[in-house]
Amino acid sequence: MTISFSGLASGLDTDSWVNALVSVKQLSVTSLQTQLSEFNQTQKTLSNLKTSFTNFQTALQALTDSLYSSSGDIFASNIATSSNDDIFTATVTSDAVRDTYSINVKQLATTTTAQSLEAASEVADGSTKLSDIGINAGTLTVYVDGARTEINIDKDDTIANLQSRLSQAGAELSIDEETGIMSITANDGKELRIGANTDTSNMISLLGLQLNEAGAYVSSSSVYKVTGSTVLTGANAGFNTQITEGTFTIGNATFTIDENTTLDGLISQINKSDDANVFASWDAASGKLVLKSDAEGASYINIEAGTSNFTDVMGLTISERDSNNNITSTKLVTAAQDLGDNAIVNINGTDITSTSNTITSDISRISGLTLNLKAVNTEETPSSTLTIEQDTTKITDALTDVIDSYNSLMSGIDTATAISGDLHGETTLKSIYTNLRNTMNSSISGDNEYNLLSQIGISTEAASSALASDTVSLSLDEDALAEALATNSDAVKNLLVGTNGIFSSLKKTVDSALYSGGYFSTKESSLSTQVSNMQDKINKTQESVDTYQARLEAKFAAMENTISQLQANYGSLLS
Repeated sequence: MTISFSGLASGLDTDSWVNALVSVKQLSVTSLQTQLSEFNQTQKTLSNLKTSFTNFQTALQALTDSLYSSSGDIFASNIATSSNDDIFTATVTSDAVRDTYSINVKQLATTTTAQSLEAASEVADGSTKLSDIGINAGTLTVYVDGARTEINIDKDDTIANLQSRLSQAGAELSIDEETGIMSITANDGKELRIGANTDTSNMISLLGLQLNEAGAYVSSSSVYKVTGSTVLTGANAGFNTQITEGTFTIGNATFTIDENTTLDGLISQINKSDDANVFASWDAASGKLVLKSDAEGASYINIEAGTSNFTDVMGLTISERDSNNNITSTKLVTAAQDLGDNAIVNINGTDITSTSNTITSDISRISGLTLNLKAVNTEETPSSTLTIEQDTTKITDALTDVIDSYNSLMSGIDTATAISGDLHGETTLKSIYTNLRNTMNSSISGDNEYNLLSQIGISTEAASSALASDTVSLSLDEDALAEALATNSDAVKNLLVGTNGIFSSLKKTVDSALYSGGYFSTKESSLSTQVSNMQDKINKTQESVDTYQARLEAKFAAMENTISQLQANYGSLLS
């Protein structure tokens, strides 16, 4: 840090003189910086205005795209309306014919279910663990002629263990070898009651034990050995026939069973496979594997035996094998499959049959239409109707966007070009403004039912037949637009985006302003040059001021030095 003391020799405040003289010169820099700030503000205003032009261009694009592709033609967009969404819904493309159709759903498509005719599992016996059939450890209360006995059930107990404890309490448990139904009775014809609010085992609810007229408690379903945790190939797995390792096929998927495969594990594999096209589950109440097709309609689930006998044991296929376990013949057990139904729907008096509840156009013969059947028509829900009509919502929304962006744009230009505006005096911009406004006020030539925007509800005056020449901001009368579209949609389209359509002309003007050689490109380039030149000028002017200040400081320093020497010489003379 440099410390200076002005006028030490002369006694003059030379620093103040330097600062005063330099500040006068610095005013030229400040003036240039103000001009630079104005240029920057103009750039910001121009950028915001360009964004408004781009938004307007995008809004117009949603309508003018209809000139170039059918997929982008919102005037061709249709909407399908069901008179009863609980019966069916529908979707349509622009190819659909606008009309009203009578729809009567007679039958829904359902899925096919496959399960063996007989139980694949053996009936539970004394060696079956209670936990394997889902009974939790806990307590079970038994009353024989009112005498209470609390029986403990441990996690490793078998049915034989439970039989023994019940016998000590005066009751007998048995399982029918044919039906698998479990029953518990009291000895010697005594009264039996089972269950107390202090019990912690789930045995009663799991087995659905109910007291019958004979005084016995009987399970609501059969009790089988096989559970989800069963290892399929185990010697004591509990299936009617021991399952062998190997492969089998469901749908288009092949599955493999090895020495560690459990029933739950195999079911999980099946359900994760898209190629199997089924949902598998084990019905513990019936001791059967259940397969439900993913596809609707009257078609069989493809099941093929392989090197494993799994599908044969499940009762879904019948195969003969040689001594090497090679299949010599096999067939599907069709009786084990409950075929689904095909959907039947009457459209304008003609019955249509489908394997799916989704009726596509190739089935209905109505181009562009897809029906989604949900319920059958009944006396309470008689024949329904489908109405296909123009989707005017898309047109209304698009026009609203155009009008909103137009109003915002014109307001922005008004502000920017006002006397106090950053773009005041921009004749090109004002010319664009006038062109846009005149186009909105114009009428199209030719034989068209609508020639003015006001005739379809776009106006500054609700009942005007033409836009007033001194107005800018627009509004949309949606009711008038809906009426015009219903009367002559093609004439509305031609007015807006036809060859000489008003919006087509507007887009040409906007595109011209935004393209690489248009107004904004030119103005942005000009402003960038001005900003750059001004910054250079500021830098050079500042350098000049700094040089001037250094020169003044050097001169005053020299003066002080001379005075100091004179004072020293004068002092020598006096001495």
